[in-house]
Amino acid sequence: MSDFKRESTKSIIYLLSRFPCVVVLGARQVGKSTLLGQVFPEAQVFDLERQSIFQRVNSDPELFLQETPRPLLVDEAPLSAGLFKALRVEIDKNRRVMGQFLLTGSSSPQLLQNISESLAGRVAIFELDPLTWHEAVSQSGDNKLLLEDFTNPEQLKQRQPAMSKAELLQLCLHGCYPEPYLGRGDRQYWSLWMENYVKTYVERDVRGLFPQLNLQSFRRFVQMMAYASGNMINYSDFARSLDVSQPTIKHYFEIAEGMFLWRRLSSYAGSSKKRIVKMPKGHLRDTGLINYFLRINDVDDLKSHPQFGRIWEVFIIEQIIRSCNNHLQQIDYSYYRTQNQQEIDFILQGKFGLIPIEIKSGSYTENKQLKTLTKFIEENNCPFGLVINNGDEVFKMTDKIYQLPAIYL
Repeated sequence: MSDFKRESTKSIIYLLSRFPCVVVLGARQVGKSTLLGQVFPEAQVFDLERQSIFQRVNSDPELFLQETPRPLLVDEAPLSAGLFKALRVEIDKNRRVMGQFLLTGSSSPQLLQNISESLAGRVAIFELDPLTWHEAVSQSGDNKLLLEDFTNPEQLKQRQPAMSKAELLQLCLHGCYPEPYLGRGDRQYWSLWMENYVKTYVERDVRGLFPQLNLQSFRRFVQMMAYASGNMINYSDFARSLDVSQPTIKHYFEIAEGMFLWRRLSSYAGSSKKRIVKMPKGHLRDTGLINYFLRINDVDDLKSHPQFGRIWEVFIIEQIIRSCNNHLQQIDYSYYRTQNQQEIDFILQGKFGLIPIEIKSGSYTENKQLKTLTKFIEENNCPFGLVINNGDEVFKMTDKIYQLPAIYL
């Protein structure tokens, strides 16, 4: 995984220049440990999953912090609850010294609780996702996607294709976890990696954090999330299928979201002129996992699958969110649907304003498909809207709507 140049490295370095401690959160196997080495290549990394190091740190965290030179890098820090209390004391000895500690963690609920109790105001939190497209194909991390273009959409026409359509479909098929992406040429290895990833996630991480949970039921729930990805979530349907209560299903979703497996999209509520559907949407964050559960084996299977449109939508949404997060761009995101089934796939909001985005898997989008997008732009005074599809060129479809083929992201 060290061959991948992460776009987030510059952002981590910036945060370290402003805070005494930075915590990198993310799902397992997204490259957090590798990132530590890229930020501080000469520093020792203390991995708390190694029993000898865990015992050393956990037996006397204060002594460990006092004796260890800076910068101090700790991998899987949530395993030692006492470490966070000791960190607060150590940081407060000299709050003006920035970049003293860089920590990672995979279990967000536990880690965030420890941070809120011990390190509030002393720490910056950065969320690391699987690879972006540019990272996967080893392109420059300086391309900040569309963020500058959002203030001047005419700049969209100056963009160059990031990769071919064939490359994008392969990425959509295999997903962007670093290890299975590198081994994508071996289908058996890819399937085994996914199977063991899910098994480790459910049987070790979830069991460790939630020992009272019914693991058999939760594993079935994880598979159901793949089928539900890109759709509105009906908790009662999940509850009936798993023969559990709706509060239990909501708890399951909270666990999956808190541990970076699931991303929730709330319904956009900024428009008061329409009756809005308030049910949330969501998806497994990596399309490789979705395809694994749906038994999609190759690109032909993917393109012909009934869920392809939803999978492609997830793929595009994740790329946009990951790129924004990697560059510390503060955004809000949601989807839009009215009671009379007018829908927009993705609503992005930031300092550039409110941008509605339609995502299509086809190569051509007719103007008659833009009625809801056009109306939303008018009612919410949006600077412009986007149609992201599999076309070949960037062009202006209407006065305020641009076609942006996915290869130009």
